Amino acid sequence: MGHSFFWPAANEVGKLTPETTIKNHKQYLIRGGGKTGSAKFLWEIDKLRIDGQKQLDTKEIDLLVMVYRNPDNSRVEDFSRWFDYALSKNPKTTFMITQSWSTHLHAVDNKRIEELRKGAYWMNENLITKLRKKYPKNKILFCPHMLATYELITRFKKGELSGIKHILNMDAVARKVSRKNGDQLLNDPLGHPGELVAKLGGLLMLKTIYDYDLSKSKPIRARNLPGVDLNKIAETLSKEIEPFNR
Repeated sequence: MGHSFFWPAANEVGKLTPETTIKNHKQYLIRGGGKTGSAKFLWEIDKLRIDGQKQLDTKEIDLLVMVYRNPDNSRVEDFSRWFDYALSKNPKTTFMITQSWSTHLHAVDNKRIEELRKGAYWMNENLITKLRKKYPKNKILFCPHMLATYELITRFKKGELSGIKHILNMDAVARKVSRKNGDQLLNDPLGHPGELVAKLGGLLMLKTIYDYDLSKSKPIRARNLPGVDLNKIAETLSKEIEPFNR
């Protein structure tokens, strides 16, 4: 359940699992644009809450995944309303909180990217740890899939993604072609993800959920990058995430 910086990666999880030995994976996606994809508004907007509750009411949901947006709408109490409802239907529910990247990344320098990467530590301390303390009997995973975006931007600036031409094509007309060709990382100035960002983010989510060895699955490639094994990048990034989930 989440906003448009979350949907593409979450959707990729469903596409990626057939390439693994994971069996019987099934998922449902509840979408709320912008702030309506936050825990607070997913609950307060009737249609979104009802859509989410409809799935939880089946009592067959093993994992509830939500995304952090900002301190105004992604507080412990905001997530708790969903956690409590899910647990009333399945007391063994596992949860995962994801963290997406900052906006307007096409305009930031390397120093700022490194500062943003450290936001995962703030999130772990100020949200994840508190949720785990409140729900000690249930596993709560943390997946800062934002690391995929920051890593790809860093590699692009180092010249390591030769098939990618732009973080964002600044020519608004030509940008449509770049998006179609998959040769830019982000699709618009706000920072919605392109194909490569979504695939790598999806791999991080899959890895966090299943603790799956991605080296055992078919190498995931992206258009324009036939020589880049996204599985290997995801495995490297997962080492940054593992300490949050020990």
